[in-house]
Amino acid sequence: MSDPVSLLAMAGATTVVSAMATSAWEVARDRTVALFGRRDEGTAGGEEHPVQAELEASAARVRDAAELDVVRNRQVQRWQENLEDLLRRAPELSGEVTSLIDEVGALLPPAQNIWQQSVHATGGGSAYGALGPGSSVHIHHRASPYPSSPPDGATDAGEDTP
Repeated sequence: MSDPVSLLAMAGATTVVSAMATSAWEVARDRTVALFGRRDEGTAGGEEHPVQAELEASAARVRDAAELDVVRNRQVQRWQENLEDLLRRAPELSGEVTSLIDEVGALLPPAQNIWQQSVHATGGGSAYGALGPGSSVHIHHRASPYPSSPPDGATDAGEDTP
């Protein structure tokens, strides 16, 4: 996918779908409808452009998703194909797609990396964990409450005594 049209379409689709469940959605929707409307200038004034209904259906899928990542990936793929088709028919719109990406991208909440880890050991075992960039593991050993060998004078249960 090193084709510039495919890359631009992917970036545009990712931006639009990322905006679907945020306060940036109205701007993303309106900019996308306008973009497709420039190519399909046959829509009469006042009429809703057909792509608007498709965008709203996609946004509803994202809002109602039980498996959000799966639904988002499907919608990104769908809108990547739509944008790629548009850009192949009207390459002069690539600047407008770039503007849409910049404008809507600036409205999206900043990406957050949330790192959470839970490491447990039971039965005298050891557990180690590291999470995230620059993480390290520090191991501190303390004396075991269990001796490694029996104390003087102790015998094993299986040993014969005279």
